[in-house]
Amino acid sequence: MNQVLLVEDEEVIRSALRRLLERNGYTVGEAGSVQEACDNHDIDSFDVIISDLRLPGLPGTELIKRTPTPVLIMTSYASLRSAIDSMKVGAVDYISKPFEHEEILSTLQRIIASDQKARNLLRRQPRPGEEPVTGMVGSCPAMQELFRRIRKVAQTTSSVLIQGESGTGKELVARALHESSSRRNHNLISVNCAAIPENLIESELFGHEKGAFTGATAMKPGKFELCDGGTIFLDEIGDMSLPTQTKVLRAIQDGEIQRVGGTTTLKVSVRLVAATNKDLEAMVAARLFREDLFYRLNVFRIRLPALRQRKDDIPLLIDYMLQRQAAAKKLRPKRLSNEALDALMAHDWPGNVRELENVVQRANVLAKGETILAKDLPQEVLNPRRAAVPIATAAVASYAASPTATPLTETAPVAGASMAAAYEAIYRQNRLNEGQNILSTIEVEMIRRAMEETRGNQLRSAMILGINRSTLKKRLIEMREAGIKVFS
Repeated sequence: MNQVLLVEDEEVIRSALRRLLERNGYTVGEAGSVQEACDNHDIDSFDVIISDLRLPGLPGTELIKRTPTPVLIMTSYASLRSAIDSMKVGAVDYISKPFEHEEILSTLQRIIASDQKARNLLRRQPRPGEEPVTGMVGSCPAMQELFRRIRKVAQTTSSVLIQGESGTGKELVARALHESSSRRNHNLISVNCAAIPENLIESELFGHEKGAFTGATAMKPGKFELCDGGTIFLDEIGDMSLPTQTKVLRAIQDGEIQRVGGTTTLKVSVRLVAATNKDLEAMVAARLFREDLFYRLNVFRIRLPALRQRKDDIPLLIDYMLQRQAAAKKLRPKRLSNEALDALMAHDWPGNVRELENVVQRANVLAKGETILAKDLPQEVLNPRRAAVPIATAAVASYAASPTATPLTETAPVAGASMAAAYEAIYRQNRLNEGQNILSTIEVEMIRRAMEETRGNQLRSAMILGINRSTLKKRLIEMREAGIKVFS
């Protein structure tokens, strides 16, 4: 049975409305002011609060700041301004006095139907045995299986390979494994292998002796040495070069390292956790990754689900993020409107949880009232995702839209056109403009498309394009020098 709280200072109106609602199956609580409502009732427990706008003491909109329960505002001052003001601060809807019985009943039904799913998801408590691990949120079956594996694997000393798309939380898993293990009192050190230049990564991992190379003015211990007894997390290990892979293999296989420029072998006890969004099996087959290292890493494999595969967790994640962001600023957390939640649930989230957190943080800042509205969300979330188009077609569109492109003499192919038609359009265009290099045009657009698809990952882009990484890097430098934007 749905529960409604009436906050109205005029007893005649309150009594009449209570009788109407009770006749239609609602359980009704009553209060004559905001303060009385908060003192005498658990306002979070109701399905809807119906409140007059003007009350003794605090206005009815104050309830919006104090509870996530939807608030329906009543007002005798049926001006557009009062309605707009109440909606701006987060009222789910408003209704003007005097109102028809059917009007308020239908409004209530609509609010409850729209809000019920979100409220149930947000209020869901984990069942015994499915409690989340530190720093991670999720109640779907895939996340419960993930938590179970983390708790089980954490008790071992074996290497762990974490696989998942960018933004799914691979570093959080590494941290949870460390903090749940017997090594928790020692260091956890994270290294992003893709962010360190090739000529520095060996020194970063294993340290160097004084004078080992230009600029080595003092001895420096490496990450393996610093986390002796603890856990080292090698993120984006698929970007590591083959020579460095060999040294990492020795470190985890024999527990031995040597600083760059040194001759002394150092013993270390390190638990290795690695992560990648690449297909390491395919890289092994292509001889881009050492097979023996792969099997050393793949003792335990943990796969992270993409956010689009666990959308029921989105309300829980949003609630967690809003709570955390508010706590950091010592503020009351904002709530999310139903329309905003619907938009977030409909989005595909190619950037996964990291993208969701960025969107929530931005909306939290932009929201003017206590409620985040749909208009506070970025356009890429509000607008439907564009259908994917063939690479060749996209290249034509990208070329045609560029500031330097001459308009095509015939209409460029639209989504769904054949690659042959797309290439024909580029050929015709360049053929009509003396001095333009047809192959260069196609190459530029193919590189641009591959970099966008891989979100700037050069190794993966090179694999897609069928060229080596050094060739791709050379082309990217040439494109940047020519003022061509590749990936931001």
